[in-house]
Amino acid sequence: MRITRVTKIRGHRVFRDFSWPGDLHAFGQFNLIYGWNGCGKTTLSSLFAHIEKGTNLTEGEAEFEIDDDRKCAGSAIAGTNLPPVRVFNRDFINATITAAGERVEPIYYLGEDSIEKQAKADELKKKKEAALEDLTNATSANGTAEAELDRFCIAQAKVIKEVLTGAQSPQYNNYDKRRFRQSIAAMQAQADAQAAVLTGEAKEQLRKQKDAQPKGDLPALACTLPDFENVSNRVKALLERSVASETIDALAQDRTVSRWVQEGLALHSGEQQTSTCRFCSQPLTADRRAALGGHFNDAFAAFQQEIASEIASLDRALTDLNRITFPDPARAYDHLQPELTAACSEAEKAIKSAAAWLGQVRTALEAKRAAPFAPAQAGGWQNERPTPDALRDAIATVNAVLDKHNSITSDFRNEVNEACKKLEQHYVAEAWGEHDQLAVAVETAEAAIRPLQDEVNRLQTEIADIERDIIEHRKPADELNDELRAYLGRDELRFEVKDTGYSLTRAGKPISHLSEGERTAIAFLYFLKSLQDRAFDLADGVVVIDDPVSSLDANALFSAFGYMKERTKDCGQLFVLTHNFGFFRQVKNWFHHLGKERAGGEKRPRGRFFLLDACVDGQGERNSGLRPLDRLLLEYESEYHFLFRRVYDEANVANGPSSLEHNYGMPNIARRLVETFLAFRYPDCPGDLAKRLDRVDFDSGKKTRILRLLNTYSHSSGIAEPEHDPSVLAETRPVLADVLEMIKSVDPTHYASMEQLVNGKEAPS
Repeated sequence: MRITRVTKIRGHRVFRDFSWPGDLHAFGQFNLIYGWNGCGKTTLSSLFAHIEKGTNLTEGEAEFEIDDDRKCAGSAIAGTNLPPVRVFNRDFINATITAAGERVEPIYYLGEDSIEKQAKADELKKKKEAALEDLTNATSANGTAEAELDRFCIAQAKVIKEVLTGAQSPQYNNYDKRRFRQSIAAMQAQADAQAAVLTGEAKEQLRKQKDAQPKGDLPALACTLPDFENVSNRVKALLERSVASETIDALAQDRTVSRWVQEGLALHSGEQQTSTCRFCSQPLTADRRAALGGHFNDAFAAFQQEIASEIASLDRALTDLNRITFPDPARAYDHLQPELTAACSEAEKAIKSAAAWLGQVRTALEAKRAAPFAPAQAGGWQNERPTPDALRDAIATVNAVLDKHNSITSDFRNEVNEACKKLEQHYVAEAWGEHDQLAVAVETAEAAIRPLQDEVNRLQTEIADIERDIIEHRKPADELNDELRAYLGRDELRFEVKDTGYSLTRAGKPISHLSEGERTAIAFLYFLKSLQDRAFDLADGVVVIDDPVSSLDANALFSAFGYMKERTKDCGQLFVLTHNFGFFRQVKNWFHHLGKERAGGEKRPRGRFFLLDACVDGQGERNSGLRPLDRLLLEYESEYHFLFRRVYDEANVANGPSSLEHNYGMPNIARRLVETFLAFRYPDCPGDLAKRLDRVDFDSGKKTRILRLLNTYSHSSGIAEPEHDPSVLAETRPVLADVLEMIKSVDPTHYASMEQLVNGKEAPS
């Protein structure tokens, strides 16, 4: 297996948003990645270290491509079948060279007498690989099941959040899959789910209640209801009575005339007594007055007063009923409006029926008052009198709805919360069945993993037990000491076997201090030796080496390259990352002579070359990425060609971008170009850049501008962190043009040759 691409790296340290460019070739068997300090070499090597350790990426995201046809996300490294990897970087150095007296992990070798045991171990490793493949598939199936369940929970939580979020229910503003799962867990069983499902009407009512705004109180209905049975009995008794008197037939037979005459007699009696009729002006004789008085005697008057009193009582009852004012249902909460409308309608019908009955009774009394001399029948109303309990119940029903309304107002937030809770339980209950199916699928997938993991662990334990019996320590220690002596040219630093590991000593004593060069040398030799470990199959493995020559002198650099080349020439895949141009050149020349390999029906170079660089965006953040190695770095032996091309291209951009991203690294590139040019031009002039510039016969103002930019915005050892000085945007491109003009002025022949070169033309002979 080979790692053919890192298809994306996002949000991981200096890799903010990297995707594999379409014009960038895939990784080959041998890969050289060149980049300056701060461009992300250590970050890239640490991603490979995750594969080495089998640990998932937790910061940002990344994706590896294996053998051109398989992808592996950085978050799914653990449990995935990936090639074996060994990584040398700063982390490896820190983990290998520890404080005085502490042990370094041993390098294990197999003895010749352990062939039989090793054959058994190899057989178990094959079984372990098969078990790991099964475990990978089971883990993938489990991941798929968990993802399906997770997506379902997210979708259901989103529905509940959208339905229930409101001004009165802010507790659902952050409703998420976690709370949905808690609600599912609280429901426990199918029976609970069925009980929580609402009818469409109930759901709509609760939605209205959830969306309601606080409203004012509504007064209850209050009235005094007559005793209909007593009224009926009293009126019946009055109707059945008659008045004894000296009746005048004409008056007795005509109620209207009788009433008119009775009222007229009162107008002709007492203080208003007169002997002349006020209507016809004819004489009103004493005999006629006496006859009328006999007709309308005291018994008659008392009976009439009794009837009038009962009529007044009925009028009061009618007034009380008519005074009942029903509330406007629109003033109630939306979900109570239908209930209040229905209750008011029923109560209004009952009150109208009672009022109509009282009206019938009153009409009967009026008729009796007009004809008091003969008994009268009660009529059908006596058997149709209202039921007091029904009327009271109708009014009580209205008041019960009003009590609900007023209760909601007094405890509005709790009512809304309760409505939301019931709605949430309804939606959770609806989703319960599908959630249960998905959860069972996850449990089934998890159950399939456990025995496979146990089998892998069992095989690993058995392999470890066998290999523990065949470990040899001294031969690797002796070889390390021989190489360390040849590498450093002295014999004072040694590895000593101790228990199952090594202790590092100086002149036989535990070390108290190592220089940076010694730490790098020891760690790198140890790393190269570890590639021969039986636990690592070099022919099928991936080796990643990040800047192995940091802090080494020139002699050690060539030794490091020689050891590295010898120990890695047969590896399955090699990655070398460096910022040291001398080391880069050595590795580049080696890779150039590796020839080609057949892949996918065609021959491809075994050595591949890449450039790792980091640009700075407008927020001052570095953003690293891989791209093809610049032609000048690939074809020429000097970094100077590449530096000249970068400055030349930037200085000659027509209407190109002038941003932080493009300009913050350029002062450092320009400084290295100028220093290299002047060092070769004036080799007899020691000192800093300013002294060398003094030797140049060039416009003094432009030299001052060049010196200011290079001293202010660059560091000779690496690109500085940006400080967001806007002046760098205005100065960079013009000053780069000044640099080129100065080189051209000092050495026009050299400049013309370089210009031809960067433009892709043959230099003039």
